[in-house]
Amino acid sequence: MILEALALGLSTGTYCTMYCGPVLLPFLCGTEKTGYKRNAGLTGTFLAARLAMYFILGAVFGAMGLLVNTFFDPGFARRLSTYAYLICGTALLLNSFGVNFPWGCGKNGGCRYPKFRHIGNDWVTAAVAGLAVGMHLCPPLWTAIVRSVSGGSGIKGFFYLVFFYAGTLPFFLPLLGIPFFAKRITVLKRIARIAQLLTGAYFIIFTGLIPLFFY
Repeated sequence: MILEALALGLSTGTYCTMYCGPVLLPFLCGTEKTGYKRNAGLTGTFLAARLAMYFILGAVFGAMGLLVNTFFDPGFARRLSTYAYLICGTALLLNSFGVNFPWGCGKNGGCRYPKFRHIGNDWVTAAVAGLAVGMHLCPPLWTAIVRSVSGGSGIKGFFYLVFFYAGTLPFFLPLLGIPFFAKRITVLKRIARIAQLLTGAYFIIFTGLIPLFFY
């Protein structure tokens, strides 16, 4: 089952990058403190939170009896993704306003709103965004969750999800090189902050509120 889980993660890792890329790239490129250690820590926090959400979903779906078969309900997945976009967009906006709002108006070239300083700091944003992104139920994730509980052993199911997740991690290795470019292309940080602000607003309005109330 370990080889199967790894193969499933490796063969479907592009799904993960599709959901995580629009969040991680502007966020990591726009952080105020640029460094390899900090970048790796924020990326690790995001990925750990995403893995934690996988286990939470598995436990909740198992308790609700939704894993008795392999049927993947696209309507349910879309509704869960709507909430995920709302949470993730809010986290990105709080980070923009509380830590590194993109418009220059101070000694460090950025405005800050003290009330958002703690709830919108980089580490909180990485954790909340990771949890939110983990709520996107793509078919590979649903397959991994169903397979993890089909073995009848909690330990086997735990390791199945872990190795499935490990199979997706190589697709995130390029993120570790972000500080190399951010330190050399100074305008990249400002562009990333604006992109983060726009991405957060887009998530909240167009992929969150509008589908929630009008679809």
